[in-house]
Order: sequence, then structure tokens, then C-alpha cells
Amino acid sequence: MPFVDFADVKARISMERAISILGLKMTPNGVQYRGPCPACKDGGDRALVVTMGKELFFCFAAKKGGDVIAFAAHVLGCKLNEAAERLSPETRTSAGTSTSRVQVPTATVPPKEKGALKPLDYLQAEHELVQGMGLSAETCSEWGAGYAPKGIMRGRLAIPIHDAQGTLLAYCGRAVKGESPELIFPNGFNPEGIIFGAHRVEEGFLYVVKDPLDVLRSYEGGITNVVAWLTAITPQWLDTLSSLMDERKVETMEFFTH
Repeated sequence: MPFVDFADVKARISMERAISILGLKMTPNGVQYRGPCPACKDGGDRALVVTMGKELFFCFAAKKGGDVIAFAAHVLGCKLNEAAERLSPETRTSAGTSTSRVQVPTATVPPKEKGALKPLDYLQAEHELVQGMGLSAETCSEWGAGYAPKGIMRGRLAIPIHDAQGTLLAYCGRAVKGESPELIFPNGFNPEGIIFGAHRVEEGFLYVVKDPLDVLRSYEGGITNVVAWLTAITPQWLDTLSSLMDERKVETMEFFTH
């Protein structure tokens, strides 16, 4: 297979153009296009989301996303090289074209606010186990998450939990290698009723998922209005969600429980 310059493909082919090339039927809604996923055939009529401007996609059924080439590869069920060729055959170049590497940062920790819990400064955003879960170092740094080499979350992805005002309450530890339980919390912390990601909710369409990891993966795919529950959904949690939606002027939401 001839070498394909991925950077050239991404520069030439927009997400909107890719939707047309792939023959997808997606409905525009603000800066997003939404539709069923032809690859997964699961998750309903809005499982596949493309965010214009950011040029990213996310599939709630498969729980993964990425750029325009990853988008085509997911929809077509093929490798990245094949997807790039399908998108733009004319962008083929001769083998040997050099590519550059970008140095990824470690997690950046915001300064401690008065009265707030102190953020963990030893988390590793660039750890291979974290990247293997579909998260970039940039996303982890933005959320203050990362692999915990020590402490009560040792060996897990430590993800900060905030209240709706953005105050750091605790960290949850997400399994990275199938450990059980999938989520752990510090002793004395009650996650019941907490809406993960509530402090980032803005006006517009809201997606609700069942795993904080999926919130971060969605962010990786360009979708920012996503929240998750941390324990079983209770009437109290639903009341809190309803109040949050009223406060942030969210008119529509959709649950993804797969």
C-alpha cells in the first residue's frame, strides 16, 4: 500500500466533507452533526457525533473518537491507511516522507483554591496505560487526571471529582486493566448524588453516560457537554440533574448506558 500523508489528508478533508464522502446521513445541530453509527448499529439515532470546528468525532456506542481519519476508519471498519486513502486518494505521497513528533506534557495541576482539596501533583498524564484507554496527555492535563503511581489510587487512573461550582471534592480511581471494582473512592467520601462533570456543563445539548472515563473520552472526541453518574441513579440524583439543567439552560439530554 502506498504511503499516505495523514497531515495532508487532514488539512484537505474536513469532517463535513468526510460525511459526504462516506455517504452518511447525519443531522446538523448547532456545531455538531449527529446520527446513527453504521459500524456499531447500536446506541440509537444520535450515537455518532461530529463536532465541527474541532474536527473531531465521538461514537457513544463504541466509546471512542478521534480525527477525520479515525472517523473514516471507524465507519468503514478498516485500518487508518485505508481510511486516509478512501478519503483522499490524491493525497498519496512517496514513501519516506518524514513526520514530526509532538512532546506531550505531564498533568498540569491548578493552584489550590482556598477551602478546596489539594490536587494530586504526582499523577502521570502520559502513562502508557492511560493512553491505552484512549486518552491523550492533553486531555488528562485539562481534567487534572492521570495514572497514580502511589497513594490510595495506586495503579489506577485517578480522576478528580468536583461539585457543580468546580470545587475539588475527591478523586475516584478508575480501573485500567479490568480490576474490580471498576471505580473506587476514598474512605469517608459518599459519591451518591454527585454528577461527574457538572462544573463543565454549558447551555446546549447534554449527554449522560455511566462512566467518568467516557466523559473524558468524549472530551477527547470534541464533545464537552457530557456528565456521568458515579453510583446507581437515584431520585435525588435525577432531581440534582434537573436543577443543573435548569440553571445551565440545558433543554435536551440523552442517556447512553452501554
